Amino acid sequence: MAGEQLRMGKRNATTTVTHFTLAGSPGQLPCELPVPSDRPTLILWYKDESTKPFYSFDAREASSGHHKVHENSSLGRRSRFTLETIPQNFQTRVGFLEVKNVTLADAGNYTCRVDFMTSQTMMSLVQLHVHEEMRGLEIFDNNDKMIRDVVGPYQESSQVRLSCRAYGGHPLPEVRWVSRGEELIHPRALPLPDSPMPLGSDRPVTVRSAMLILRELTRHDDGRRLRCEARSTNLTLGLHKEVTISMHLPPLRVEIEGTDVPLRAGVEASIMCRSTGSKPPATLDLKIDGSTGFKALPPQSSLDQNTTIRRGRLLPSSEDNGRTITCTAKNPLVPDYRLSATRRLQVHFAPEVQARLAPALNPKNIKEGEDVYFVCHIRANPPESRVQWLHQGRPLFTVKEKGVLAQARNLVLQRVSRHAQGKYQCTATNAINTVTSAPATLDVMFAPECKEPRNVTVSVTATEEVTLDCAVESNPEEVSFTWKVNSSRGVKELPASTFTSHGTTSRLVYKPQEHAHTHEQYGVVFCLGTNKIGKQKVPCMFIITPAGPPEEPVSCSLVNHSATSLAVACVPGHDGGLQQHFLTTVRDAATQEVVANISSPTPSFSVEGLAPGRDYLLLVTAANEKGRSSPYIIQGFALKVAENKINDSSTAESSPLLAVFVGVVSGFVFILTVLAVATRSRCRRRRGRANAAPDSNKLTGGGGVDEVPPSPSTKASLDEVEEEDEDEDGNTVESPGGLLEPREVESQDAGSPGSGYRTYVPAQQQQQQQPLHPPGASNSHKYYKIKINCTRLNNESFV
Repeated sequence: MAGEQLRMGKRNATTTVTHFTLAGSPGQLPCELPVPSDRPTLILWYKDESTKPFYSFDAREASSGHHKVHENSSLGRRSRFTLETIPQNFQTRVGFLEVKNVTLADAGNYTCRVDFMTSQTMMSLVQLHVHEEMRGLEIFDNNDKMIRDVVGPYQESSQVRLSCRAYGGHPLPEVRWVSRGEELIHPRALPLPDSPMPLGSDRPVTVRSAMLILRELTRHDDGRRLRCEARSTNLTLGLHKEVTISMHLPPLRVEIEGTDVPLRAGVEASIMCRSTGSKPPATLDLKIDGSTGFKALPPQSSLDQNTTIRRGRLLPSSEDNGRTITCTAKNPLVPDYRLSATRRLQVHFAPEVQARLAPALNPKNIKEGEDVYFVCHIRANPPESRVQWLHQGRPLFTVKEKGVLAQARNLVLQRVSRHAQGKYQCTATNAINTVTSAPATLDVMFAPECKEPRNVTVSVTATEEVTLDCAVESNPEEVSFTWKVNSSRGVKELPASTFTSHGTTSRLVYKPQEHAHTHEQYGVVFCLGTNKIGKQKVPCMFIITPAGPPEEPVSCSLVNHSATSLAVACVPGHDGGLQQHFLTTVRDAATQEVVANISSPTPSFSVEGLAPGRDYLLLVTAANEKGRSSPYIIQGFALKVAENKINDSSTAESSPLLAVFVGVVSGFVFILTVLAVATRSRCRRRRGRANAAPDSNKLTGGGGVDEVPPSPSTKASLDEVEEEDEDEDGNTVESPGGLLEPREVESQDAGSPGSGYRTYVPAQQQQQQQPLHPPGASNSHKYYKIKINCTRLNNESFV
């Protein structure tokens, strides 16, 4: 009956109060009633639906009251009521029940029953809500490994699964993931089912989890901070924990520096490779395939560990041009990824030149008359700007008439001859240098040809034998020879046993009497060579003549002279087939007295001990066993005598030879003057008659041509004579001396000493002296023909 009344009283509670407290801390449950009419006597506390109090306070006893715990209740032992009458909001708080160390089990509905002395019993309902702090917050990875500060490292495109677990807490906490100020919501963050588990105590605690899934990490996720937050109510402190994503990143960029401008062969260059974006720093492999002049230095990293550089030194060569330099960056912790940069090297170098025959030609089988092609192989950077071909070191140019076509890298030689053989080179020029190639040899094969001279005259006596050497030019030099004799008995080929041959020469010992009739002991010997190219076209010819006296020396001249000496040098003439020597007789020009006789094996000699102030005649003669030649006469004089004649001309005695020379020249000039005056007077008379008859100034000549030339001056007449002489007389050839053509006529008496002599006058003395002949020798007279055509009226001329 009492329990039923209690349940009815709870339903009809006078007041209802809600109270919140935190587990582990003391809780105060107020007992509030309307303003009572009298003083309370007994206060009973019930929990939930229990009909028995767990605690009571008897206020009838002493002023402090009496506390009683019913049924040894744990809640009652931790409870103590304090009586107080405090008006509050039209109600009176009778007192409050203080509960120490509130637990979650203490939460519930509490009933405070108050009995009064005279008044009716009243009841107050208190709803106690107990909140509990969370025990802890932890983050786990996909492998259920607890993460403290850093999660990872991960690679790009990896998936991240993190679990944030909140332990304990009442009511159950809310767990969420936050990054960069934004909540990571579903589907990236999703809660897991709650499950109780023990955590450092004998009773289980509730665990609330939230799973975070980042499906594909990017480079920007490196260093990203993830925050897990857990919150329950305002009575509890929220918990949070942060972790940082760590990633291993591959290189983001690789660059090669130092190859933007062309390099120069032989000049050392620095090349650098730079890599950025790798974490940890990348390793760099810098190389040039095939290069022997490149050396890579150790890599270096920047302070921020984001950049890695590696330098290399290159001593470039022409072979490095066009080669590829490669820099490969890779992160050893990201083995499946690497990044490379390549550059093509540009190396400037001087031309590398090589001259070659065209591949289609066989250099060992080029014959005369064939076309030859040369190619200049050039490697150059920058390209060549000029190509020049050389033959034997001399430049070659295009001359189509000669069959030479030099066009840049190609050289064409049309119908080559033996003179085209030799060394050919090409020279190439670019901005770096000019280089000439090594020579390419052109070997032109041709049939034998006689070396100069082709015709040789050999003098020999009838009973003697002569050695004939036949030398030819031939390529190849393997030559077989044939000797033939052309005499009165016809052409006869000599047997091979009569001559010897070696290479391009052959020798024949010839006896005239063995190859001719008895009445003719001489003939002509021919030598012909043959090689694999062909037979010699023009033979080498030896004209065999009988031996005789030698020919006189030629081109004698004074090579030196002084007051007491003279030196003379001559060119020997034909020796007559025998060994010759030279004889020189020196005579005084005035007295014809023999001053000296000199013998010499060569036509060069000097005369010493001459008397100063005298003129001399030198007679040079060649002699052999068959006789002597006619002498070559030279006039000489002492140098000091010539100086005396110039300085003391008023007192010195004139030479008789000089007087004769001056007289001859004066007479000749006088005759020319008389002829010129007479001719001019006759021309004037004819011109006057032509002017007096103007109607008849046109005369018909034998050729039907009308012409009236102007009256020429004497000089003009001489010029016209030259032109007319060439027009009218085609057989007349002008001499090198001009219009006045000297003609020398030698009149000789048989047996006279001067017979066959030729006189030489030194060039520096021709204006002073005239060559003289010894007494008894006939004089040589010079006749000069002067043809002057004054007018063509009647085609008259004068001589």
